[in-house]
Amino acid sequence: MKNSIIIVVMLTLICTNSCKEKNNEQINDELVEGVYDAIFLDINNTLIDSTINPEVKQIPKKLSNINLTSRTHFIGDTSNFMLRGLGALKISDAGDYYFRLTSSGKVKLQLNNVDLVVHNEFHEQSSKIGKRKINIGNAIFDYEYFPGKLEPHLVLEWSRDGEKFEVIPNEFFDSADLGKTKIFNENNEDTGLLNTLSDEEKANGWQLLFDGKSLNGWHTYNKPDKIGNKWIVEDGTLKFEGYDKYFTYYLGGVKFDYGNENKERDGGLDIVTDESFENFELNLEWKISKHGNSGIFYTIQELDEYDEGWKSSPEMQVLDDQGQKDGLITSHRAGDLYDLIPSSERRTRAHGEWNRVKIIKNKGVIEHWLNGEKVVAYDTNSPSWKEMIENSKFSSYKENYAVNGPGKIGLQDHTDTVWYRNIKIKKLD
Repeated sequence: MKNSIIIVVMLTLICTNSCKEKNNEQINDELVEGVYDAIFLDINNTLIDSTINPEVKQIPKKLSNINLTSRTHFIGDTSNFMLRGLGALKISDAGDYYFRLTSSGKVKLQLNNVDLVVHNEFHEQSSKIGKRKINIGNAIFDYEYFPGKLEPHLVLEWSRDGEKFEVIPNEFFDSADLGKTKIFNENNEDTGLLNTLSDEEKANGWQLLFDGKSLNGWHTYNKPDKIGNKWIVEDGTLKFEGYDKYFTYYLGGVKFDYGNENKERDGGLDIVTDESFENFELNLEWKISKHGNSGIFYTIQELDEYDEGWKSSPEMQVLDDQGQKDGLITSHRAGDLYDLIPSSERRTRAHGEWNRVKIIKNKGVIEHWLNGEKVVAYDTNSPSWKEMIENSKFSSYKENYAVNGPGKIGLQDHTDTVWYRNIKIKKLD
């Protein structure tokens, strides 16, 4: 077991104004010689919300494990604190993993952005077990913890058989470093043509999906003839403006920000093409803001029971691999088939630089190309695909997911600023 999993953890601990009474040496003095990053935010609240002063004092610390069984393991004698954690699990042996979280208070633990263990109500010290099939590579877990007036207790254990659980040893903890993600630096081709088809492309059946001047041909998912004002045309690009954030902090190079956006009210939500496409080659370019996250969909079904495009379509990830927490997850990086298949090689440019995409869908066989190379290929007709979906977070949508028939092309509102251009498509026989 110890050889199959390495943990990289970053924690954010949030406490009340009483933190001001303690200096760095007094806080958490039992775990001073730790190996993963933590930060105390000195706020007078149990939640991060719009009342927080953005100039709040931040106290960085190092912690050594997640075997936190007494108040001094957290923040000394301080009461009324909230803990936010983020970690990476590096899996070298794919298969089923069981995680047991023992806690008091309220807690929510996610693995790769999917709920694994949740206690929405205050509870005395007790345990819950979550099971997840994990592929080789990095998987991210993150959690929120609030003990309230109860004695704080938080211990994470793992098991392969679901019976023999082991506290994660200290030596498997380390500081995460998104900066290690490879950046693609080869010269970027510039055709000089922006949102334009050449005579040869026209003769070969290509059509523009974005004319560089208007949003014609696009609408908000499930809202025909409407499009939110966060989607704009700027300097020949189709831009999603993103949302203002009221509170931001950084931990281990990762940006955490909080906003109170309502996507529909604030002019966002995913957008899709008016026209549906069955077999095609889709070409486009994208660039992402620093720490940004977005995605490209290509089999979207507009169904009343779905509120977002990802529930019916695979996603080619759009991401700042170096600055976004999903950059730690093997199948969540730019070019990947999101949460399912990682790219065969890293070919992502740094944030703010243009990336060239080609997506081919032909009778259920799909390819992702990024900056000139094929990085993902899969066949939705294969037994392995059906098994993969059955064991994924998309299993409840499988009847309408990745259909071989016609579907819409979609661009995601993931709250961050992103730009697209040269969006064109060619129908295949």
